[in-house]
Amino acid sequence: MIVDAHVHILPDTVRADVAAIVARDRWFAACHAENARLASAESLVESMDAHGIDAAVAFAWPFADAALCAEANDYLAQAQRRFPGRIIGFGVVSPMDPGAAAEVRRCATLGLHGIGELNADAQGFSLRDASFGPVAEALAETGLPLNLHCSEPVGHTYPGKGTATPDVLVTFTERYDSLTIIAAHLGGGLPFYGHMPEVHELCKRLWFDTSAQPFLYASSVYRAIADVVGTERLLFGSDHPLLDLPRYRDALRDAAMSDDEQTAILGGNVARLLQL
Repeated sequence: MIVDAHVHILPDTVRADVAAIVARDRWFAACHAENARLASAESLVESMDAHGIDAAVAFAWPFADAALCAEANDYLAQAQRRFPGRIIGFGVVSPMDPGAAAEVRRCATLGLHGIGELNADAQGFSLRDASFGPVAEALAETGLPLNLHCSEPVGHTYPGKGTATPDVLVTFTERYDSLTIIAAHLGGGLPFYGHMPEVHELCKRLWFDTSAQPFLYASSVYRAIADVVGTERLLFGSDHPLLDLPRYRDALRDAAMSDDEQTAILGGNVARLLQL
């Protein structure tokens, strides 16, 4: 079974008037240049069928506007109902909004399977202090996992590169140690520090998705992470519609990952995490 653990789809109203969202959301504007690719539930499933993907964990966007978050959550819940077993929806909340914790609980009642991809830079919250506490409490109460946008502290710049670097992720994870956290974009490179015993232990509590790997790291990244912290916590995530499965398959083969390792990364691990 192949499960894409990181894709984005957007409500019809957002896709129909991108200019309006660009005007309302600076991070969306920065990441969606003219003619940017946008996906719907229908186009996602078409792409999944074309690439032999059985299921996909779908996010909307880390909107700062709580109203847009709520609209996106309704859309994801509807998409799940329309494509049962194919689309696995994660809700989104704006953590600094006073109603964010209540929206987490509403996402649980909608049948969504997690919260994410949250982004501190896009949504104006801190990963270094206790301001995330109410949302963390709601996540712990509902048992929903959290997907968190992470960025590497070095290398080239690009739209969407943020400040949630490995050191910040460590601080956040230690503060909220009861949460199930999926660190997007390979956790900004946190697994590379796994030669440090304390970081190695922390990585055993985190999951890392591979989203945007072909834009960020050479294929050798997979062998390096497997050798340091293992493959058990690696989740294939394409960041569709930005990228799709073939680039990742090629990278895994280039890295000489075994068939068992590829099976785990491409679906087995996330199936275990989300009890699919």
